[in-house]
Amino acid sequence: MTRIIEWLISLLIVVALFVVIGLFLPAKRVVSHSVETNRPMTTVYDTLNGFVRFKDWNALVNHDPNVRLDVSGPEAGVGARLAYVSADHQIGEGSWEIVESVPGQRIVFALNTPGRGKDKRMTFEFERTGQRRQNVKITQTYSVDYGWNLLGRYAGLYVTRDIGDDIKRGLAKFSNLLATIPRFDYSRHDGEYAVVELPAVNALLARTNAKRANDEIALAMTNQMKWIEQVMEKSGLEPAGPMRIVTNDFGPESYAFDVVQPVRRKGSGPAEGEDAAGEADGNGAGDGADAGADAVADTLPPERLEVVLDGDNNPVFYVQIPAMKAATTTYVGPSPGLALVRDQLRAWAMVRGHETGGRPFEEYRVEIKNMLAEDAEFTVYWPLRVDGKNPPEPVQILPEPEEDEAPAAGEGEAEAGPAQADEAA
Repeated sequence: MTRIIEWLISLLIVVALFVVIGLFLPAKRVVSHSVETNRPMTTVYDTLNGFVRFKDWNALVNHDPNVRLDVSGPEAGVGARLAYVSADHQIGEGSWEIVESVPGQRIVFALNTPGRGKDKRMTFEFERTGQRRQNVKITQTYSVDYGWNLLGRYAGLYVTRDIGDDIKRGLAKFSNLLATIPRFDYSRHDGEYAVVELPAVNALLARTNAKRANDEIALAMTNQMKWIEQVMEKSGLEPAGPMRIVTNDFGPESYAFDVVQPVRRKGSGPAEGEDAAGEADGNGAGDGADAGADAVADTLPPERLEVVLDGDNNPVFYVQIPAMKAATTTYVGPSPGLALVRDQLRAWAMVRGHETGGRPFEEYRVEIKNMLAEDAEFTVYWPLRVDGKNPPEPVQILPEPEEDEAPAAGEGEAEAGPAQADEAA
């Protein structure tokens, strides 16, 4: 009996010590870590102000690559919510929801996660740093309130190690993610951005290059367009949209590009005053695009045109450009500003989880002679990868053989991308 009493007294002493120590442990725990980046504030803020790139930086995926993520609410800002479910019982299920969002200052997430504690918050605060204040310091802070839950207060002893290590891993991944995004502040561009689906088109293409001088570039464009206009006249074709300039190589001293003119048979287009069929409206898919932003059909135009490509040294090729998904924006100003707009458009698309691919291009909604004017108008496009695949390349359509010439075995109509144009010619 004495031993039992001694054992009970010992147990009471342990319980008393547990309670007393627990009462002196902090009811709230806070752990914080920081990292610095040279990317623009807009890029940093927009990447975190939603869940499109969540899996690319958050350490949750490190614990379970197969965790299921479900996003709901608005695309970004307050109300955006991500719920997760994992087969790993240590991760379990929970959610992150944006409850406060102040551009350029902070973003606060309310966390509903397994484990003790309430009022769990993950806060990202932003501070401009550097001599010219072009860098951004990102401070990630986790806070939790255990209240009078003594077991929770003891669990808080491990927050610095468990949650703190996840914060460090997440910030390291976030820094690496930012390093993949071009260092251009797209918020300085006045035009609106969008993702559109472009329909397939028939087109005439002429490749050229010029020195990085405005007059030289304009002259090269004009010369190639003259060839294209001659082919249109001989073939009974008319423009089916604005001239496109496709960038192949934008070097420090030279500029290599394709001059592309969408075409159709004369009289086959919409009546005067109507919009050209298939043009994207800037807010969604064009009339000729397949529905479904993630299922752009890799299709060619249904009609192949009869194109006359005779003439010595004729640089023109007839191509069919498949339907594609692209990021787009508009630009008003002198054409030399297009290079910056292209880079800004690419940065905007990548922040929103899109993968760019292929070659960017512009539609010139102004005559070549006026492309240096302050009110010159352009629509800029950068093709996007779909389901991990690069956007389809234009397909070159070779002329049909003459009727009195039987094609040799294996010959006939051939197809090649524009990268093979010189050899195919």
